[in-house]
Amino acid sequence: MSTPTASVNGERNLGLSIVLPAYNEEARIRPTLEGYASHFAHLYRDGFEVLVVLNGCTDDTRAVVDAVARAHPQVRAVEFPQPLGKGGAIWEGMALARAARLLYADADNMVEAPEAALLVRALDSHDVAIANRFARGGGAGGQPPLRRAVSVLSRLWVRTFLGLPYADTQCGAKAFRAPSWRTLAPNVHEHGWAFDLEVLTQARRAGLRVAEVPVRWRHIAAGSKVRPWRDVPATLWATLRIKRRAR
Repeated sequence: MSTPTASVNGERNLGLSIVLPAYNEEARIRPTLEGYASHFAHLYRDGFEVLVVLNGCTDDTRAVVDAVARAHPQVRAVEFPQPLGKGGAIWEGMALARAARLLYADADNMVEAPEAALLVRALDSHDVAIANRFARGGGAGGQPPLRRAVSVLSRLWVRTFLGLPYADTQCGAKAFRAPSWRTLAPNVHEHGWAFDLEVLTQARRAGLRVAEVPVRWRHIAAGSKVRPWRDVPATLWATLRIKRRAR
């Protein structure tokens, strides 16, 4: 894949790597970074890293990340000049991550750090942990009607066509034991919104233990990159590719 223009900090023993893909997120990423850096510092002290994968940004996201990093040295930016897609940015960040446990989450802070920490904790007994916004009290009901309808239909399609039994495949927070991710990574080729679907398809194919963790989630419309008229058809086509590769 692409070569980043900046690298992560030097080698040390780390308990957790957090990967945040970011495409033009200058207006939203600061509270996410500050929240994650502060929360996980209480749990890991300096034994974690936050890798922000700047994914072809054309705004001042890098300046915001660098400003937060001055107060939180665990935060580092990894910059790719050309857009990689959300999944591509996550894949690159996970390839650079060096900890025993890996977590990726969205830059929009819809899943806040205390909720993401529940996924990491689930790795005590599972290989993979995925957030479930639709469990009781999760907050997914706050989505606009169109996005909620798209979500319901997409979940039905995924369950029927790909055979994935999970209640929520598309929430942007997932955690992995590092060896489990290394098992999956060579078989994950989707770089767009279908990235999560291929990750879970391959995890199921590999027989990994997947925990579904209920999380509180809040919809933030401002700055959203989701475009149903564009993303839904692309994701449907991607499921065909995923099923073909899984065979």
